[in-house]
Amino acid sequence: MKKVLAALVLVCAAQAAYARPIINDSAGDVFTGAGGGILDILSLEVSDDGSALSFKFTLAGDVVATDWGKYMVMIDTVPGGDNGGNGWARPISWGQPGIGAGADYWIGSWVDSGNGAENYNYSGSWALQDATYTNGLISISKAGSTVTISTALSRMGLGANQQFCFDAFTSGGGGGDGAIDSLGDPGVHVGDWGQPSNAFPVCYTTTPEPGSLALLCIGGLALIRRRR
Repeated sequence: MKKVLAALVLVCAAQAAYARPIINDSAGDVFTGAGGGILDILSLEVSDDGSALSFKFTLAGDVVATDWGKYMVMIDTVPGGDNGGNGWARPISWGQPGIGAGADYWIGSWVDSGNGAENYNYSGSWALQDATYTNGLISISKAGSTVTISTALSRMGLGANQQFCFDAFTSGGGGGDGAIDSLGDPGVHVGDWGQPSNAFPVCYTTTPEPGSLALLCIGGLALIRRRR
């Protein structure tokens, strides 16, 4: 019985940690100190609750005090996609094998002018599908050194227990600014504002449906109680 209980504790712990991986990035790996750290990604927390997917940036600077930074996520979910561009037409490319050798979704966000975010889908060309100022199916919040973007899993073509690959970036306010920091790149990503770059993808698997690990945990603990 003790061995069973110990195994269930491990299952419960795995479920608790499953949906909230924190991916760390090197501190100080940006070519510029502009913004006092708002362009320097320290970590990104990815989470989903079975319906909504969230990306929480932690930056080295205060995005409330200095709010001109842009925070972006490039996502590869299915075969195909764009290997040479993105929804904002900035000099950032997928440039990696990944799941489908190209980006399928692009999330671009800003934390000035009341905050905002857009979700673009690629199907031969990039098209805006969701925005905070239109249908509200994407949201953004900021606090201190964090920026959190949330969108529906279904709007990313994703479901339960499905893997996708992505990279997250920071950028400046100019339309030609590139990716100043990349979550997946441990080194200095670019050497100047408009320099082009490729993604360094990391991967995430969405929560199993319908919380199967949690159901196993609850059912197993209930069985132990009855036996006692």
